[in-house]
Amino acid sequence: MFVRVVTISSKEGMEEQLRQIGRNVLVPLNKAAGCVEIYFMEPSLETDNPFFGVVSVWREKEALETMKNSGGYRDMLNDMGPMIESVTDHLYVAE
Repeated sequence: MFVRVVTISSKEGMEEQLRQIGRNVLVPLNKAAGCVEIYFMEPSLETDNPFFGVVSVWREKEALETMKNSGGYRDMLNDMGPMIESVTDHLYVAE
């Protein structure tokens, strides 16, 4: 299994647009590409966490790579670009 963890820092004032793309585009793209599970996490004032997060679980790395190289995913990244301050992307192997 492969676990991808992405954190996203939104530009000020772009939070709602980023939230909508995450929920309505990113999550369905991952599901359609075959991820086992996906979680879209939102910033929380309670935990002093200003970041959006995406955790996706994949059986095969090839399925993840195919999704990342798809036209729909690239289009989504282009749409999100002006809304994002910074991104971190980590891939872990889980037994």
